[in-house]
Amino acid sequence: MKSFLLRWLYSFLFGFFTILCLPYYFIKLKRRGNPFDGIDQRLGLYPKREMNSEQGVDLWIHGVSVGEVMIGKVILKELWKIDPKIKVAFSTTTATGFRLAASEPKEKCFVFYFPLDFPWAVRRTFSYLHPKLVVLIETEIWPNFLAEASERKIPVLLCNARLSERTERWYKIFSWFMKPYLHQLSLILVTDDSEIERFVKVGFPPERIFRLGSMKFDVANYRSHTEVSLGWWTKVGWDAKNLVVLGGSTHRGEEDILLREFIKLRKHWPNLRLILAPRHAERAKEIKNLCDQFGLNSRLRSSLEKEMAPEGNFDILIVDSTGELRSLYEKADLVFVGKSLTAKGGQNFIEAAKAGKAIIVGPNMQNFKLLLNLFVDQRAIVMVQNKEEFSHHLKSLIAEEKTRKLLGERAKSLFLQNVGVGEKTAKILHGYLNFQQQQRQNFGEDRELKIQKSHVN
Repeated sequence: MKSFLLRWLYSFLFGFFTILCLPYYFIKLKRRGNPFDGIDQRLGLYPKREMNSEQGVDLWIHGVSVGEVMIGKVILKELWKIDPKIKVAFSTTTATGFRLAASEPKEKCFVFYFPLDFPWAVRRTFSYLHPKLVVLIETEIWPNFLAEASERKIPVLLCNARLSERTERWYKIFSWFMKPYLHQLSLILVTDDSEIERFVKVGFPPERIFRLGSMKFDVANYRSHTEVSLGWWTKVGWDAKNLVVLGGSTHRGEEDILLREFIKLRKHWPNLRLILAPRHAERAKEIKNLCDQFGLNSRLRSSLEKEMAPEGNFDILIVDSTGELRSLYEKADLVFVGKSLTAKGGQNFIEAAKAGKAIIVGPNMQNFKLLLNLFVDQRAIVMVQNKEEFSHHLKSLIAEEKTRKLLGERAKSLFLQNVGVGEKTAKILHGYLNFQQQQRQNFGEDRELKIQKSHVN
């Protein structure tokens, strides 16, 4: 009775706050496209059709946005290697995540928007899909969703599970409410040993938590098979004599720091070149104006497409396109990964490690603590605490080629050591699906035997 009342109260409050936040989300979604995209699926509304359990999907996999969807794509790639016939429903929350997931083959993968956590919306979605197994990427916990899966006896697995500091605080505050739902998870695959204790502290069942490793390495490896061709690079006109520093996923303020350092270093290394790839490409013109203020010769990447021959008469390339950063890492000798000096959170540096480049990051890498600790422990990355340290290490790595190359070799070696979590995850999921299939067969055989006995009697 208590659990029923708590769930009813949660559903009421969820509905209340959803209505309260509607104007905000409407404006946010309108900026990114049609705010009504997927509204029917979010409410659990699907075309009328009757689906029995045999017609349903084998696996329902959910990733909130682009990062989680990429992990889901890695899992599917490995799972379909084992059994190409597995039918999948792939849900996401954002429009960008939806577009990315939609690249999977339609005949094997139904892509849709995740339902809002209303009991009726979740129930209708489960009834439409009839999944045999559910996989949630990272830490996507919704009480009504888990309760519905539990009532239908559908296993739910948490893959590449991790807890941010903010999520951990919330789970501790509401552990009295969340604990029963957390115990409905069948298996929790975490990224690091240190995560196990944190998950247990907030109420996850310890006997179901296992360390498998981070799938971010597999994501970088997966992306390497879909590299963007840099056909325009020949028009840059830089050659092997140039030493290239790349500022990747930079945020406001970090370009200013890099440009000031570039001016100082050019006095000693006139062959030095700089690539600035801001996290938000729309800031490119702002950065171009900053270069002009410093009296530096820069070009936008988009302008090179109009050129007929290599230029080579500029020192700074500003990337005003998206999706090319991982290919550009190959062109650099030294990489600074942004959102770590003047902004908090950090950005993913794994693709720079895969390229075997020397990497520098600032102190604000809160979103990548575990990965950073792994690389720092193996001396495969340089983390600085302030602008002064950044200046010192940048100059040192430019001056010392052997140190720079050794750092890059360590980063690549560590990357290669940690690839393979996607394959392990796929094998675990396939094992669950086989077990579910065996259970259904046993149930069918028992039922047939009972029918035969009833006819005999």
